[in-house]
Amino acid sequence: MSKYLKYMKHVIILSITLVLAFLGINQLLYATSLIDTPLPSFDVISPFVDSNKYTHIKTDDVAMNQQLINPTATILNTDGGTVYLDDESLAFQVVNSNGYLWSSTIDYDQPDFSNSFKQRARSAIIVESYNVSSSNYAITEENLFTEGTTVDTTLHDNGFVSLIRFGKSDILVQLEVTFLENQIIVEIPQAAIDESGDFKISSIKVYPYFGAVHEADVPGYVFLPDGIGALIDYKTENPLVNTNYQKEIYNRNIGYNIESDLSTFTSGGTHIYAPVFGFVHGVDQNAVFANITSGSEYGLINVYYPARTRGFTTVFSEFVFRKTYKQPIDKVGNTIALLQSYPNEIDIKIEYSLLENEEANYVGMAKTYRSYLESEILPDLIATEQANVPLKLETIGIEKMDGVLFTKSIVMTKLSDFSSMISELEQEGIDNITANITGFTSKGVTWSAPNYESLSSKIGNKGDLADINNEVSDLYLTAEYLMASNRSNGYNQYFDLAKKISDQLYMYNSATDLKYLLEFNKVRSIFNSSVDHLSDYEISGLSILSMGSLLYSDFGNQLYLKDQIKMMNELLSSYDQKVALYDVNAYLWGQIDAFYDFPMYSSQYVTFDDTVPFMSIALSGHMDLFGSNANFYPYARDELLRLIDFGVYPSFIVTQESSKLLQKTGLESIYSSRFDDLKPSIIAYYNFVNDALKYVQNAQIIDRVVISSGVIEVIYDNGFEIVVNYSSDVVIYQSQSISPKSYLVIDSNPLD
Repeated sequence: MSKYLKYMKHVIILSITLVLAFLGINQLLYATSLIDTPLPSFDVISPFVDSNKYTHIKTDDVAMNQQLINPTATILNTDGGTVYLDDESLAFQVVNSNGYLWSSTIDYDQPDFSNSFKQRARSAIIVESYNVSSSNYAITEENLFTEGTTVDTTLHDNGFVSLIRFGKSDILVQLEVTFLENQIIVEIPQAAIDESGDFKISSIKVYPYFGAVHEADVPGYVFLPDGIGALIDYKTENPLVNTNYQKEIYNRNIGYNIESDLSTFTSGGTHIYAPVFGFVHGVDQNAVFANITSGSEYGLINVYYPARTRGFTTVFSEFVFRKTYKQPIDKVGNTIALLQSYPNEIDIKIEYSLLENEEANYVGMAKTYRSYLESEILPDLIATEQANVPLKLETIGIEKMDGVLFTKSIVMTKLSDFSSMISELEQEGIDNITANITGFTSKGVTWSAPNYESLSSKIGNKGDLADINNEVSDLYLTAEYLMASNRSNGYNQYFDLAKKISDQLYMYNSATDLKYLLEFNKVRSIFNSSVDHLSDYEISGLSILSMGSLLYSDFGNQLYLKDQIKMMNELLSSYDQKVALYDVNAYLWGQIDAFYDFPMYSSQYVTFDDTVPFMSIALSGHMDLFGSNANFYPYARDELLRLIDFGVYPSFIVTQESSKLLQKTGLESIYSSRFDDLKPSIIAYYNFVNDALKYVQNAQIIDRVVISSGVIEVIYDNGFEIVVNYSSDVVIYQSQSISPKSYLVIDSNPLD
């Protein structure tokens, strides 16, 4: 080697050494000031500002019948009572035991309504179809009054079956309606649909004006499963409303777009977790609760507002059979419009339950849904000997970041550190901890997916993990099996990635990596392989990201939403340990032991009047519900009261090192996690919630009453009641004082 080359080699080595030394010194200097952002003071009592994020007192005005029985109707004697059927439109009327007339249409004998509007409102179903002989796939809307439409109805003991041939499209649809005691079942089987002509079904709306109310003529509200639950009062025209409400059940169907970054492709507000809706005509008098028991994967929930429907408010379901999509044809970005060539697999079935008296409200709807879930989906009620409610304590082991020359591993928490945190909390009386470890592999949190096979020695060993498992009530390792990071391994980017209908990949961009969605078969193999490797560790089970909320089709392999739901249920049911999922949709509720990131709000659109805990009432007692990490509560006291009101347990994410080390990583949004800084808040927050919910742990909510503005009474089936005071004033309840932003626990059980 020449002297010059030797000289350059020494210069390069010296330069690298100086750079690394400089970085190390900087890191050391930086680390001396790593104190996390303190949490908002628990003792701050902020002013109570009423809004639609709370629940309000509803009028007890009596709902009066708005219609007369159709004198020309065909009379059916069924198990659900006398049914009055309009043979032309297949609209029906039925009278409940209160004498209230339920109608699937409006009072269309009004001279100021246009004929076209009355026909749409009367029609049992409305079908939209694409004309495939048209170059732009023009959409045609038809109802039962469309010229040339024929209806062939056969009556049976408890209802009817109708074959409907639409006059313009020549599409044939079979509608079956069955009337049982306090229940109406509507079915449209896909096998009986004929669309062999030039028109292909886009969507079907089912009884779109069932229970519709003109302005505020009837006291009551619409219930929506938006987020945790929302109510819309019947009211006169709202000048702020420009569009009707429409949301896809289980969030947006992401397979039809051409977005290169799906992280920006989100729906506004919270999403719909359960395929249900309802309406109340007279609170505690009359209500209808709708449960879509088949076809929900491609379902929409619509609310039409008075400003856009001749003054009516109505809520109904719609089912999407096909969509048009843009197909890229070059690298410049040009596209052509194509139509999905085959229909989505949909057998429509909706069960409408007629509720009366004390059950005719959103609580009664939640209990009705809970009964259905208990018979079909939910695990058994939890039995526990724990005196205190669980605290979810999550920690970060390793996170990765790009360095100047090499990638860097940031060890945020060693297992021994996490064990010490748990011990410190147990010494403070917090003895029921659900522990969660994320970033336990060498690739860290962000870059590990989907390859989870072994514990990184940088944070500890099997023995350390076993020690933690012995300390806590449950120990979960966090994994991601639907998404794959381009910084990870365990999959092939050419053969294992799912595709949209346009043959494009599903991709999510972040500041540090790119993630893809995996083919279903790859998800299955990776999950099974990971479970085999992780079986060597002493843990309670797995907490799995995305699986609870991310629904997509694997078009490249002709596998669709139902296939994914079936696959996920099979994988989780075959796993013999506990499962926790995040932000979970209803189709996986039967597989989980814990629900993480439980929604605590609705979308709070301007048209919403109330937020109600429909989901927590429906699920109470069957699984542990945990809110989002309390590190990031903007107003701690208010959020903790909400946990108590809804029966949801607290969560924290903690680390040994400061969250400032996570800057420039995929976890940079975590701005406060250092345990030493958070410990006082964890203790205060937990004790505040535990001192209320420990009396009703795993009990079921049976009623919820608004006593006054910001004051809520929650009643449990074990005889305890909790009165929550959201207001910033002292409240007197049953001669007892409730401090501002506090609560009162009442034991209503008789003395022994």
